[in-house]
Amino acid sequence: MGALVSSKPVMRRSYGRRMLIRARNKCNGLYTGKSNMAAQGPLLPAIIGYGLFQLFEDDEEEKLQLYLLQTELESARKERVKTQGYFEVTIPRYLPDTFQRFFRVSRNTFEILCQQLGACPEMRTRLYRGGREELPLHKKVLLVLRYLASQETILEISDKFNVTEYTLLKYRRQVLEAVYNNMMGRIITWPTQNELPDVAQRFNDMGQYQFQGVIGAIDGTHIPIEAPRENPQAYFNRKKFHSVILQAVCKDNLEIIDINVGWPDRVHDAKVLRNSTVWEDGDRISGYGRFHLIGDGAYPLKRWLLTPFRDNGHLTAEQKKFNKSLSSKRQVIERSFGLLKGRFRRLKHINMIDIKEICNVVCTAVVFHNICISNGENLEEFMEEDDDLMPPINPLFDQQERNAEGALKRFNMANRLRFL
Repeated sequence: MGALVSSKPVMRRSYGRRMLIRARNKCNGLYTGKSNMAAQGPLLPAIIGYGLFQLFEDDEEEKLQLYLLQTELESARKERVKTQGYFEVTIPRYLPDTFQRFFRVSRNTFEILCQQLGACPEMRTRLYRGGREELPLHKKVLLVLRYLASQETILEISDKFNVTEYTLLKYRRQVLEAVYNNMMGRIITWPTQNELPDVAQRFNDMGQYQFQGVIGAIDGTHIPIEAPRENPQAYFNRKKFHSVILQAVCKDNLEIIDINVGWPDRVHDAKVLRNSTVWEDGDRISGYGRFHLIGDGAYPLKRWLLTPFRDNGHLTAEQKKFNKSLSSKRQVIERSFGLLKGRFRRLKHINMIDIKEICNVVCTAVVFHNICISNGENLEEFMEEDDDLMPPINPLFDQQERNAEGALKRFNMANRLRFL
């Protein structure tokens, strides 16, 4: 009897909870039923309230939840006053330089981004079945560009584009996932073996000093963030703020060809390297010693990764010239970071606590950075000095990692530079 008596209220309560969830979804703009309940206007809270009160007439806790739900519904009907016509009227009237100042890309690059994103499965327009219509592709991309280009809050951006904060967050995630899943592997990529000689020649011709065989420069930079949800103390760095590490390799034209992002900033550069694809594939990518990357003294010396001689006060003239030549070429990665953060100011501080989403923001900014470069955007317009570069600190690797092939290659190059 006890079981039979309790089963009826449970069934009513289960059905009632489904109604509550459905009503809450409507309140959050998520209703996907075939009928358009929004058309009932101000009557909607009263209709739902009356029906659910009948279900919960004997349950005081559920009545309290219902009262809160009605309050949410009534608030949802009162649209927050937002800016009107910014996307539809103001942006189309922007002059080219004004458009570029606001969104950090030219109109031509913007159209290329829309074309590439439009081909991603995540960006397909859903079939309209009532409720709010989905935003057009161009508006979604502009929302994300403005987010990346500025330090404006979600409220400020959503107000300007006349959308809710939830809508902005929804489409930001959609665009970030589309870039990560479909564009990252195509846009952030190493030169082919046939392209390596040309890359090395351009590096050698760059600047006052010669340094042969360079196909990329590697370094790391801080990406300031909020204290993460999990293990926040690990992300608190020596500069007294929370951050993740972005390790990157770039070419002579500042295009980034490899990244590793997300490690806590207390982790040493050499450990980040050893846990990246560069460590696994560096020798193969560099033609098994024919070419090489260049890095600062925090990295181990390999035949595919050349680092400066440690200055112990007794360097020879050849070693000093080697260090100066390497340093002059390695500045390209510092300039690449400066351009990346100057164009996409969101990377100066990402106000998020989820590490995966933080990484997606960084990856998207790098992909857009490369597309801007390949489309011939002005490199100096947004160039800034990167104040968050990882300073060279005492290396953690042991002397055995200074392998003989790397040491011999560096010695021979230092001797050759003496005659250049």
